[in-house]
Amino acid sequence: MAPRSAIGWGTSHMTDIFEFWSRIERGTLVHPADRKVFDRLDPAKHGFQLNCLPGCFAGRLRSASIVLLFLSPGYSEADVIDAESDDGKNYRFQSWQGDEPFREIGPGKKWLESRTKIFADFSTVKQSFATLNIGAYHSSDVRSFASLLALPSSRISLSWAQEILFPQAEAGKRVVICMRSAAYWGLEVGRQYPGTLFAPHVNRGGHLIKNDENKRLVEIVKSRLTAP
Repeated sequence: MAPRSAIGWGTSHMTDIFEFWSRIERGTLVHPADRKVFDRLDPAKHGFQLNCLPGCFAGRLRSASIVLLFLSPGYSEADVIDAESDDGKNYRFQSWQGDEPFREIGPGKKWLESRTKIFADFSTVKQSFATLNIGAYHSSDVRSFASLLALPSSRISLSWAQEILFPQAEAGKRVVICMRSAAYWGLEVGRQYPGTLFAPHVNRGGHLIKNDENKRLVEIVKSRLTAP
């Protein structure tokens, strides 16, 4: 069976993020395409926690109206516990398919709520938002950006975003907001892009900074969420 492409939009086999993540089995902690790269790296230098389930993206990325871009998933002991649980393994395996909404419980919910409450309540976020990271692996602080960008999974995220997702946003089909590390996504903070692609001013934690431009951005998101 041919891999599914994003609903309503074409994609190529080489940059199909969903096909790439369909190659990983339930409960796997490292994507097979990344394994050889990690084998060559010093764990003490790259800082990624490889005892957690990869979180390249979450939410209904195939069809979400609003996509938020970040650098990589954060880390807590709860992520390790989640990776060992059946609920955690099941949720993450389903999320890799690109159609699974955010879950009501589990690591990351409070973090997500704190960054999206400015746009909508969680019931709306759950159904209409998705997040996409460059890196798939958890870390309390990325120690080596070179290692992050060397991973095939990171390059797939960037290629898919630049070739598929950003053109969708520039055409106004989806709202895409870079909430962290714009330069690594190939974007410039504060620049006006066509359509509904945004790289707003944010703080290091990924929260929108209060200014007139961001106020208008919030209004755009809210109007998109209430549109038929």
